[in-house]
Amino acid sequence: MLTQKMTWLALAQPENPELSTSIELFAQSLQALQYGGETTDSSGNIVLLPPAPDSDLNVQLNEVTQTWKEFRSYLEPVDTSTLPVIAPLILDQLDAVVTAFEARAEAKHLRLELIQVGFWIAAIALLVWGFIDTRQMIVKPLSDLSTAAQRIGEGNLDWSLPLMANDELGELSQTFDIMRKELAQSRKKLETQVRQRTRELATAFEFSQEIVAQRDLDELMSSVVERARLLMQAESAALCVLSPNEDILELASYSGDVDIELGTKKSVQQGLAQKVINTDQAALSETHCTNCKFLLANNPGHCVATSLRAGEHILGAMCVVQSGQKNTEESKFFDEDGQRGLNLLANSAAVAIANTRLAKAERQKAKQAAAFAEREELAANLHDNLAQILSFTRIKLERLDEVLIDKQSTEERVTLKEIEKAIETAYQQVRDALAGLLEPHSTGDDFAKKLAASVDSFSSTYAFPVKLEITDSSALALPLATQTQVIHVVGEALSNVQRHSRAEEAWVRVNRVSGHAHFIIEDKGKGFDTQSPQEGNHFGLQIMQTRVERSGGEFSLSSQPGKGTEISAKFPIKKSRKNGNQNPGEKS
Repeated sequence: MLTQKMTWLALAQPENPELSTSIELFAQSLQALQYGGETTDSSGNIVLLPPAPDSDLNVQLNEVTQTWKEFRSYLEPVDTSTLPVIAPLILDQLDAVVTAFEARAEAKHLRLELIQVGFWIAAIALLVWGFIDTRQMIVKPLSDLSTAAQRIGEGNLDWSLPLMANDELGELSQTFDIMRKELAQSRKKLETQVRQRTRELATAFEFSQEIVAQRDLDELMSSVVERARLLMQAESAALCVLSPNEDILELASYSGDVDIELGTKKSVQQGLAQKVINTDQAALSETHCTNCKFLLANNPGHCVATSLRAGEHILGAMCVVQSGQKNTEESKFFDEDGQRGLNLLANSAAVAIANTRLAKAERQKAKQAAAFAEREELAANLHDNLAQILSFTRIKLERLDEVLIDKQSTEERVTLKEIEKAIETAYQQVRDALAGLLEPHSTGDDFAKKLAASVDSFSSTYAFPVKLEITDSSALALPLATQTQVIHVVGEALSNVQRHSRAEEAWVRVNRVSGHAHFIIEDKGKGFDTQSPQEGNHFGLQIMQTRVERSGGEFSLSSQPGKGTEISAKFPIKKSRKNGNQNPGEKS
């Protein structure tokens, strides 16, 4: 447009100032197109152009510059003949330059569009990748953690979280999984404890029903050891009762596949037995570390033992055995909970055994009371009939003796005197029987003299030394009928010692323990096995036991080959009739 304008102004108005302005603007624009710089567009706005982008354009612009120099020379001064000829040439060159610029501009625009499309595609790809990565790295782990929290809240712990990246969410996932495992272990332990408590309560309840039923003592002890074995999930269980002297434990009942005889004894002065009897807590031990025959009869393993305690009295001990081959995770070798359950059962068993013994003692007292009533009735009949008849007969014989004196019948009087003596003996025996049947109370001093006389008589008759030791004289305050039975038992026991024991001497000891009179006949002879059949002294022992139990007492026998024999008779001592309190000499 400037070329056409300059051509027109040069031909039509050569003096017009716009011609000079247009020439300057054209030169400035051509300079800016070739080398870059500022110029003014057709609207009068200043624009900044870059240098020519390539050598082809520079060549074209150089041609335009040469043509422009020639064209300008024809503008000032104006050459009217040449200017119209050269003007189309420079226009064609400028059109070619403009076309080249446009082509390059379009190519650049296309590149920009392609770049934009590439950026757009990259942005979409980045968005998709970000979405997938966010879902994989954040959304899914958070969803898994949310599901895990929900399952934990519902109590479902039998699962595991999938592996996650080693980042914060991965650490949180590991923490969740550790918490789940700990909760699962805690719940398992709690469920195990609940099952154990349920077994304990069920066992205690069932056993309480047996206590109420007042079963036989042997059946009761068998039930105790069976329940203890099942409760502790053990292989065997045993119950031992304490001797009257509280120094020997005797195997009374056991449960399990064990080859051992009932009645096996063990001293409480050493080992596990001493620990159990002297403490209120269960004691743990290994079976091969003790000298107990029952424990040694089991396979090597562990045992727990506890005392049978009823109030302040210890009645015996109970133990359960578990083989070392059993699963330790399941059994845990008698943990604190198991020991507490065993103590609970042992205490219940002690109460049950004490109640059963008390019931047995009450039944014996009832039988004794019935026997006393029968004796009183018999005594009344003897007094009203036989005693009076004997008394009447004695009076008649005295009268007959007076008659025979008058007749001086010597032979008849001798016979009469013999009859009188027999009648007097019979009368005295009836009086003694009445005294025994009516149970008049004698003093302890009288009984001590009778007992000492019986022992001295035996010792002098058989030339066998016997020592009488009365530790507590209050133990002699027994009914006359019981005193008589005691003297018979002592005599029979000493007779057995003299005939069978081969001992050099014997002891008769009298003591009082826990409200009972204890009479002990002891020797250091050859002894014998109490489990084997007895020959010569079998009936003597049975008679002694019958005498003791008939008088409301308890009879026990302890003997070992080579270690002598001990016979014990224990009788309850009645409380004072004045205040019902315990005598001062009684031991607790």
